[in-house]
Amino acid sequence: MMQPDIATSNGATSDAPAIERVLRSLARKAGGMTGADISEVVQNARRMARRQKRAVTYDDIESLLTGTKQPRSMPLLNRMAVHEAGHAIARLYFQLGPIIEITIEARDGGYVLGAFSQDEQTEELLTVFLIAHLAGRAAEEEILGSATSNSGGSEQSDLALATSLALDMETVLGFSRKWPLLYRKPTSGVAILGTDLELAQRVHARLASAHKAARDIVRKQKTALQFLANILLAEETLEGPDLDAVVEQVRHKMVDLPARR
Repeated sequence: MMQPDIATSNGATSDAPAIERVLRSLARKAGGMTGADISEVVQNARRMARRQKRAVTYDDIESLLTGTKQPRSMPLLNRMAVHEAGHAIARLYFQLGPIIEITIEARDGGYVLGAFSQDEQTEELLTVFLIAHLAGRAAEEEILGSATSNSGGSEQSDLALATSLALDMETVLGFSRKWPLLYRKPTSGVAILGTDLELAQRVHARLASAHKAARDIVRKQKTALQFLANILLAEETLEGPDLDAVVEQVRHKMVDLPARR
């Protein structure tokens, strides 16, 4: 989005991890904006800095981005914290790789950013991915008693990603119970589920099974999940050493973890 030559509020920095955190923070606040929107923010920041005869700082960009962001109610922030904590708990439960960042302050919602460990793409592992995709919704249901539209709404949403993966498992990845050796890539993507009801039933069965597993995990790890959600609600973003320390505390609160894969 922007070149990493922006000064911090304390001056310029050449610390690569610090620059990466600054850029991630700006990206969170700019999520969902168009290129024209971002260009306008940058130009306004430059004008403001020019008037004060100094370099553009992180705080200049952040204040302008924050000023155009719609405020969120505390109940919504709490739900977002529970939702993202659910995803994080699933990642930790299945040891899917390091978590880099958890946030609820992105302009277009919250997210858990992590790196997946390289592993064999077995049906079991892909089912674990389905569970992880649905763990946010499961956390809302188990902790708050109901789910909202947070899980859906866009092609990059939890439900969209889970549905697309389950569809691939049935049509192109060789895991269909009916025709495991048949490769048949739907030209219309998930839209085929609106016309092929038998396929839709099989895809939904995978999703329903993964959703049940996600709820079981969330229920079992409720103490750890609520602990993480409370910290996330207070901090809004966890990354770096602070995140590492919190993750370690969360791990100690988790119970009945499966054997390391």
